[in-house]
Amino acid sequence: MKRELALLGALALFPAMIGPLQAEARGMVAPLCGGGFVNVPAGSPDQPPGPPQGPCCAKGCHTGSSRKRLDRSQ
Repeated sequence: MKRELALLGALALFPAMIGPLQAEARGMVAPLCGGGFVNVPAGSPDQPPGPPQGPCCAKGCHTGSSRKRLDRSQ
C-alpha cells in the first residue's frame, strides 16, 4: 500500500518536476455558427505587446522631486 502511495505521489509531482512546456502562439481559431472558422493572428513574438515606444518604455515615471519632503521640525 505504501509503495502505491509513493508511486502516486511521484506521478502527481511529475508536472512540477519537468516545468511548463514551451508554447508558440501563432493565432487563435474561432468557429462560426455557420460552420466556418475565423483565424485571429497573434502578434510578433519579437516585439512586446502594445504600441511601439521609444527606448525608455521600461523606466518609471517617478522622480524624487515629486515626493513630499519630511518636516523634521514636528
